[in-house]
Amino acid sequence: MNLIDKASYNIALFIRKNNPDAGSETALKYTLSLLINTFSAITISLIICSISGHLTNSIIVALVWLAIRYVSGGFHLNSSISCCVFSIFIIVTISHLNYNYSWLGFLFDILSICIVGWKAPVGLENVSRIEIKYYPLLKAIAVCLVISNFFIQSSLLSSVFFVQSLMLLRTTENFFHYIERRFSNEKANSYLS
Repeated sequence: MNLIDKASYNIALFIRKNNPDAGSETALKYTLSLLINTFSAITISLIICSISGHLTNSIIVALVWLAIRYVSGGFHLNSSISCCVFSIFIIVTISHLNYNYSWLGFLFDILSICIVGWKAPVGLENVSRIEIKYYPLLKAIAVCLVISNFFIQSSLLSSVFFVQSLMLLRTTENFFHYIERRFSNEKANSYLS
C-alpha cells in the first residue's frame, strides 16, 4: 500500500469511526484517494512550475486537462501513486513546451478531434455518476473544447488535448499498464533479493 492509499485508508477509518452514517469504507477510501491524488499532483506541479517560471502555464494545463478529462474520460492507472507521478509528469512537461501552433498545434488539434470524436467518452462507467444517456453530449462537449483551440490557437491547449486524446486509446492504456506492471515486478524482485 503506497502513501496515498494509506492516507486515504486512515482518513476513511477516522470518518467511519466518527460518523457511522458516512458511506462505506471502500467508497470513502476510493473518493479520498482520488482527492488526495489530484490535490497532490496539481500542488507539486504548481510548485515545480513556479520554480521554473511556468506557473501560469501549469495552471492553464491543469484546469484544461481536468475539464477535457471530465467529459472525455480515459484510462486509469492501477496505482494511485502511478497516477500521481504520471499526472505531475504530464502537467510539468506540457507547461514547459513551446512550439509554433500554426503547424504542429493545428495537426495535434485535428488528430485530437478525430480521436475524441471516435472514442470519447471512455472509462466513465465505474468512476462517474453521469448516466450513459448523456455520453453523446459529453462527446460533443469534448469535441467542441478541442475545436475552440482553432480560434484560440494555443500550443499549450493543443498539447493537452492531444495527450488526453491518446489516453482514450486502448493501445496507450496497454502500454502504460505494461510499464506499471514492469515497475511493480522490478520493485517486488528488489525486495526479494
